[in-house]
Amino acid sequence: MALEILRAGIPSKLPPLLFVHGSFCSAWIWAEHFLPFFAAAGYDCAALSLRGHGGSEGRDALDNFGLADYVADVGEAVAGFSQKPVLIGHSLGGLICQRYACRNPVAGLVMLASVGPGGLGSAFTHMALRHPQLLWQLGRMQTLGPEGVDFEVVRRGLFSDGFPPELALVYAPQFQRESQRAASELMLPQWFNLMPRPNVPALVLGGTCDAFIPYVDLALSATYWNAEMTVLEDVAHLMMLDTKWEQTARAMLEWLGSRF
Repeated sequence: MALEILRAGIPSKLPPLLFVHGSFCSAWIWAEHFLPFFAAAGYDCAALSLRGHGGSEGRDALDNFGLADYVADVGEAVAGFSQKPVLIGHSLGGLICQRYACRNPVAGLVMLASVGPGGLGSAFTHMALRHPQLLWQLGRMQTLGPEGVDFEVVRRGLFSDGFPPELALVYAPQFQRESQRAASELMLPQWFNLMPRPNVPALVLGGTCDAFIPYVDLALSATYWNAEMTVLEDVAHLMMLDTKWEQTARAMLEWLGSRF
């Protein structure tokens, strides 16, 4: 299956970086800021669109794809590097990277606002209790696509307060439905898919304004992976697009510099 992979930077002695997106989006979310930022820092970068997302094949069969299919897509993208990459996954993509790292050698693992080993159940409950309007709009996204969503509610839920409304409207058409099968599998605990746990350098980053992934999920991921963990002030769920995206990028760059 042909997969969309956006590239930036050139091979170097530093480990390459593979960016894996979360639900409802594709590789474009990394191209806005992170790909040029890390390429300028000397890293060979690639951002993958999982099957059925963005410019990758499979949109018509999207609901047939499960998490294991997405893990296979990561493997195909990794094969394009000449050395082991650092996997950088956001939300759903963070879980996909964790599952890949448990079965395959990687240089490191960065989890951004990531679904944790316990699955999405706690995040679903968190949104239902604290952010019901956002949960409703994400449900509409899953059913109707971006054209059926009130993006002002989405903006307030997935971005920090200072994020420009007009920019959210520019991004809106690039979002999409998620696989129903993958979404259902996300609700299940993932412990059995994350064993044995390898000993790899790992970083967990979250934001104080994240309406989607609660602190408990970040802490669970950090504990399981024996990872460094930082919760960034005034950063929301879409950390790579948010107003303070550079704060997230610099925290990652500092960690990469200390490890590699």
